[in-house]
Amino acid sequence: MANVRALRACGRLNVTQATSPRLSWSSSSVIADGTMALDRLLEGFAKFRVGYYRDHPELFKRLATEGQSPKILIIGCADARVDPGILTQTRPGDIFTVRNIAAMVPPAQIPPDQAQHGTSAAIEFAVRGLEVEHVVILGHALCGGIAALVDGESSAYAHYDYVSTWTAVARTVRDVAVHDLAGRPREQIVRAVEQAAVVNSVANLMTFPWLAERVSAGKLVLHAWWFNLTEGQLYAFNADNATFEPVKGIAVNPTVQQGTRLSAIKPERLLLALADKKPAF
Repeated sequence: MANVRALRACGRLNVTQATSPRLSWSSSSVIADGTMALDRLLEGFAKFRVGYYRDHPELFKRLATEGQSPKILIIGCADARVDPGILTQTRPGDIFTVRNIAAMVPPAQIPPDQAQHGTSAAIEFAVRGLEVEHVVILGHALCGGIAALVDGESSAYAHYDYVSTWTAVARTVRDVAVHDLAGRPREQIVRAVEQAAVVNSVANLMTFPWLAERVSAGKLVLHAWWFNLTEGQLYAFNADNATFEPVKGIAVNPTVQQGTRLSAIKPERLLLALADKKPAF
């Protein structure tokens, strides 16, 4: 905190010679706004250290000496409005969390190659290393990544280096939604793709052999969730009727468990249901 205030007091900290010509502190309004945001982070940490951290010494002692042993992996969106820890009110050590654009899971690379697979690596560590018992895909309403996928070349992010390539994980789902829901308002199509992409990611989880083995053995359960932040409601995918249903209380049915047929978790079933059509499978 003192360091940030000292930087503000001196008005400017130039680091162009040490690092990059693009990096510099100044007293401009833009930098001041950013510094205020950083202040809030540091103030929050100060409160955490003298509050929550001090109030739970045994918890942090156990985490430091015994390591982590979460039972749940949550794969959520990087969107700043949808924090899995806040939504679920969990404690440190309760959930292993992966966040990326649009909460997507790519299909497994078989055989493994030498490319960088960040999300897949985190899933592998959680499933094979930590042996979590549940994996939750947590999508949400008003997802910018899904909106960019739906808008395609007309999206404001179409020229970005990596976003379009990443969201292409659900491109097939997008194409089916645009076709089956032709004539519907854009908002309905985007919402349909948001939910179908969650189911698509659950289906992609089953392409990882070591994960599918644990599901088949009854040691792992998969969940497809979608959070509507405009109403504060959580929805879970019901594979029996191919719809997302509101979660009430603490009862929720899994999307994939031991004995679940893979045909039950096809995102096309959800889209057909939304289009009031019967699936042919």
